[in-house]
This record gives sequence, structure tokens and C-alpha cells, in this order.
Amino acid sequence: MSGPSPPPPKTETAAWISQRIREVREEAGLTQAELAIRMGRTQTAVSYWESGKRLPGLDDLIDLSVAVGKDVLYLLPPEQPRQPLSTILRAETARLASGELDLAVGALLDEAESRPLPETKLTIRSTQPAHAANELIEAAGVKGPRVDVHAVAELCGVLVLARKLPEPLSGMILELERGAVIGVNSGHAPVRQRFSIGHELGHHLLQHADRFHIDVDDGAPPGQDYASERAANEFSAELLMPRRFVAPAFDEDPNPSSLAHTFDVSELAMGYRLVNLGLR
Repeated sequence: MSGPSPPPPKTETAAWISQRIREVREEAGLTQAELAIRMGRTQTAVSYWESGKRLPGLDDLIDLSVAVGKDVLYLLPPEQPRQPLSTILRAETARLASGELDLAVGALLDEAESRPLPETKLTIRSTQPAHAANELIEAAGVKGPRVDVHAVAELCGVLVLARKLPEPLSGMILELERGAVIGVNSGHAPVRQRFSIGHELGHHLLQHADRFHIDVDDGAPPGQDYASERAANEFSAELLMPRRFVAPAFDEDPNPSSLAHTFDVSELAMGYRLVNLGLR
């Protein structure tokens, strides 16, 4: 596929958006019918967008961006004014049909935009989840179990805010103009919060989202990028339960409950980790 189309004259904005929709669909290897299924729309709607008979709304563009793995702004002409993060984020939470979630996320965003952010002291190069986590562990000088995930996030220039959020929301990453903020649900168990922070940090460092990423436990949006979710889980598991520390600890005491306590994770998470490492 060729590079991005040149910016259109203002009178051709609709035609440019229609062309970009067709381009990203074909790049994703999807038919109009397949894209419609991912988005929860009709094939007719997709056909109308691509032909220019009808322009997609903001909710449509958000669903489309998730379905093809592109940022919403990639679907808009370059000279269009950049939508404020609050506008796009609130549209996304409204799309999840939860007024409570919309209010909670809005409050978190307001606080995030008013707080000072830590200085970025560590960066990583790897794009493979486990390698990226290990690179971070080495750079942060982690020497043993019970990784201080809050401190590691801060070294990466990421502010962590633990706040009471609606139950479906486990965590989110906000990519502000001046840095990143992780929001985590303080109503969840501490071990779950630790994994959520690692998960969101994975989304941030692996560059899964240009502006924000929301993780809702139930009622996942149509077209969710499951590949990035798996990658973020793999990153968090390696960060909190590094193979280099789990293997020798398992040799000393193979009890999952004891290991979970040692690494400050849930017993369920440790059980999965031992299986994935081939230790059980």
C-alpha cells in the first residue's frame, strides 16, 4: 500500500475521508461486510461512507479506528484541528453506554491534566512484550521479586492515579500532550491494581494508543484489538513475575500460593504464569 494521501482542499474533505476509510479497510485485509461486523454496523453504512454518500459520525470513526487498529486522527485530513482529548475520550465513554463511567473518566481526566508529571528517566527500545519488560527491569535496577510497579511507572515518566471508578473499568492510559497518566480502579484488590498498572504501562511503552486506551472488563467494545490486549498482559506478567526470578523461587517452593505472596500478585495470576513458563 502506498503512503498516506496528500492533504485535501477543504471542499474535498468528505471525499478524502471516504478514500481514507477504503484505504484502511483494504490495508486491514477486510471486506466491507467484515468491517461492518467488527464495528456492529451494516455493510450498507460502510458502503455509503466509502462512496461519499454519507459521512461517518464521531462514534463511527472511533469504532472504525478500533476495528482497523488506527488512531481516530489518522482518518481525518491533516489540516483538521486536533480534537481535544477530552472530547474524544468523552465520546468513547458515552459509546460504552455508561453515564457513571463517563463522569468518572471525565473527573480522572480533569485531575490528570492539572497534576505535575514525573520526569522521564527510562526509555526502552524493544517492541516485543516480554523483551520490553525485561529491558525495563534491567534499566530500573530491579533485583528481586515484588517489583514496585508504581516506582517503575514513575521512572518511565508516567503518573499513576488510583481512584474509585465504576466496576467495569479496571484501568486506562491517557497520553497527554505533556506526558502519560495511568488511571487504576482503587476499588479493586491491591494485587489486581498492580497488574492493571503493569498492563496500562505496557500499552504506553508498546505504543498501542496515540491518545488513550480504556480497559473495561465487561462489555468490551466491538472490534477490540485483542492482539494489543494480549501483548499488554504478557508485558505485565513478565514485569511483575519475571522469569529470571520466578524459576529459582519455584525451585525453592513450588506452592502457587506462597509464590503469589512473594511476588505480590494474585494466586490465579501466578498459576497462569507458572503454566506459561512450563513450570506446571
